[in-house]
Amino acid sequence: MTEGGGHSLQRRLLVTMATGFAILLLLISALLWTYARAAANRPQDLLLAGTALSILERISAGPEGATVDLPNSAMEILSLNPIDRVQYRVFLPGGPTLTGTEGLPVPPGLAPSGAPVFFEQAFSGTVFRFVLQARQLTTAEGRQWVAVQVGQTVEARDAEQRSFFVAGLIGLAGLSLIGLGFVWVAIRTSLAPLRQVAADLAQREPADLGAVGGAPPREIRGLFDAINGFIARLSRSRALTETFIADVAHQTRTSLSALQGHLSLAVDAETPEQMRSRLVKADRQATRTVRLTNQLLANAMVIHRSDRSSLQPLALKPLVRDTLAQTLRDSRMRHISLSFVDEGIEPGGDIVLGDAVSIREALRNLIENAVRHGPPDNTITISLVASNEALVLSVEDAGPGIAEADLPRATERFTSLSQNSTGSGLGLSIVKAVTDGHGAELRLGRSPLGGLCVTLIFKRLLAVLLLALWPLVSGGGAARAEALVIHSATDTAAMRPLIEAFEARTPGVEVDYVEYQTLDLYRAMLREAEGPGPDLVISSAMDLQVDLVNRGLARRLQLPFQTESPSWAVWRSELFGFTFEPAVIVYDTRAISREELPASHRDLATFVRENEDRFRGRIGTYDIAQSGIGYLFASQDGLQGPQMLRLFEVLGRADLKTYCCTSQMVEATARGELAFAFNTIGSYAAAQIEAEPHLGLHFFDDYNLVMTRTAFVPAAARQPEVAALFIAFLLSREGQGIIAEQTPLIPLSPEQAIPPPIGPEMRARSGTFLPIRLTPGLLTYLDALKQRDFLSAWEASLGR
Repeated sequence: MTEGGGHSLQRRLLVTMATGFAILLLLISALLWTYARAAANRPQDLLLAGTALSILERISAGPEGATVDLPNSAMEILSLNPIDRVQYRVFLPGGPTLTGTEGLPVPPGLAPSGAPVFFEQAFSGTVFRFVLQARQLTTAEGRQWVAVQVGQTVEARDAEQRSFFVAGLIGLAGLSLIGLGFVWVAIRTSLAPLRQVAADLAQREPADLGAVGGAPPREIRGLFDAINGFIARLSRSRALTETFIADVAHQTRTSLSALQGHLSLAVDAETPEQMRSRLVKADRQATRTVRLTNQLLANAMVIHRSDRSSLQPLALKPLVRDTLAQTLRDSRMRHISLSFVDEGIEPGGDIVLGDAVSIREALRNLIENAVRHGPPDNTITISLVASNEALVLSVEDAGPGIAEADLPRATERFTSLSQNSTGSGLGLSIVKAVTDGHGAELRLGRSPLGGLCVTLIFKRLLAVLLLALWPLVSGGGAARAEALVIHSATDTAAMRPLIEAFEARTPGVEVDYVEYQTLDLYRAMLREAEGPGPDLVISSAMDLQVDLVNRGLARRLQLPFQTESPSWAVWRSELFGFTFEPAVIVYDTRAISREELPASHRDLATFVRENEDRFRGRIGTYDIAQSGIGYLFASQDGLQGPQMLRLFEVLGRADLKTYCCTSQMVEATARGELAFAFNTIGSYAAAQIEAEPHLGLHFFDDYNLVMTRTAFVPAAARQPEVAALFIAFLLSREGQGIIAEQTPLIPLSPEQAIPPPIGPEMRARSGTFLPIRLTPGLLTYLDALKQRDFLSAWEASLGR
């Protein structure tokens, strides 16, 4: 058969597959991926451009130069993308940043322009897509450019690109079916020689181990050669097996025939002495037959186990000691000196890849050979020595040994090297099979004791590595209880039932709960952004929590079981709300009757203005400069319309008093110092007024803001898995039930029954609650300029 003979199967397959797949899949898939990226960028870029334009429109020139009043609509536009984090800044090209995040990247050489410019850059370890747009402004210093840069992470774009690409691939699947038809035809045509081989092998008799004939193509000639090579090896293996079976049959037949002959002679004996002599010979022959059978079975077992590749990490020293202990129970060992020596083996240094059963059988055969062929007072020494790469197991005896010329034949089956030997010739053959199956080396030589020295050399494993991995494999024993560190702006008493329930359901976990005020917690997290901190952060200041998550300080979670939170209470699978807590008015029924309470925020301004002297110094609310939740409620009220600004002015003229927290406002109202307190947290207020029968709760008919306490796992958390379990527990049916029944908080789940006094009031106003959504829109009033102007307006309204 020449090299050029036959057709090219590979060429036929490649031509057909190239026509059906190369152009369709490679080129179209590449074009589809590029198109999918462009399609994913288009709607997201419109959001960025719309945000930049809305900010540009609010840039103006003031006495101190350019300034901006960040519109809430800008962040609300970005909130249409519920996945990505955002960054922005307003700056003078080549000058300072007016507001926003300093240090946002800009491509070198990019000049300010009135047209939006889009680009992607890495910032804080994450890829952002930015838009940069500028406008010229007339200031006291003349015309100057003011630029706006807005960016989003690209997670949503990547997800949309993959979605578009997969949808396009479904269309390609139909075309691929056509290509598969071409491939099928090509394979059917090209693989005809293989079908001929299959038909040839199927028609053969079991005993036919001849080579497969034919003239295969070049591409499958190697397959033909491999099949014929396998058949040749199978033929040799079969011949060896038949030879072994014949040898076994011969040895067994000979041994049994000899046994039968001795017994027949015993039957024909004429005297008791003659019968006894012949029975003794029969007994010896029976012992040899039993030993032969055992060794035949042992030889088959060793070969079988080596074929199964049942090698595992194994310590040799204890295995040798156990084998010797079992051997010493044999009565034949009473007058034999048996010793074991191990040198230079450290703990864990005797590990090899081995099969305990096979190695034990090899060692038994070596000792049995030494006992059988040596003198009655034989000396047998077993040693185990470690080197850098190997473990050397040696068995030495003081017997006759084996002549130098006979050593090469000593490991052959059924080979007897001495006329006086009564062995089967299988002992060293079994040892050889064991070493071959372990990839070990077998050496035969002269022992210093005068007899045979058999040496088995095994390759060592890296024992140190095994010992290091053992705690991971075995489970590491009893784990020490670890603390789950929670930093929270929620009262400890309110969270205690949840903490105790979680600890009871999570053995080995202890919760270390640290309480903060909302602003103190926010500042602490900013300080700990680069170092170790808590495992979980809980706060009612939703805007501050969104800011921390938007800075990349949170870890994305895959909760261990499904939780159904409303969309407004989850952001990026990183920030999770778990309560539903409306803002409420707490009033003193001795100072205000229920009937005269205003029905809306607009009516509240009118009510206070008409009763200004009556309520002077007797209205309370949060000090929004010091309270994160107070600032959140005030800024969200400011978004509801211009009437809130008038309300703040009216409250200021009535000498509004400010407090740090709900508890102080409720206590002041209970003492009669306040007639009512505005924007208190409903859950805390409801819990406190249960002991004060002259206090009441009031909701408005126009809207009632609702905040949710939120939790996230910091990126640097030491126990993120346990922290995720705690969040999942808070959102579970069980956790929500504990919130409803055992804490003053109000559960997020609408299925839970809310007890009085706040429950009936909430059910009566069920359509008036306005949840504050977890979106980047909450960042608007955290803008430095926006916050400064808002607090200045607040202070001015209070006459401070």
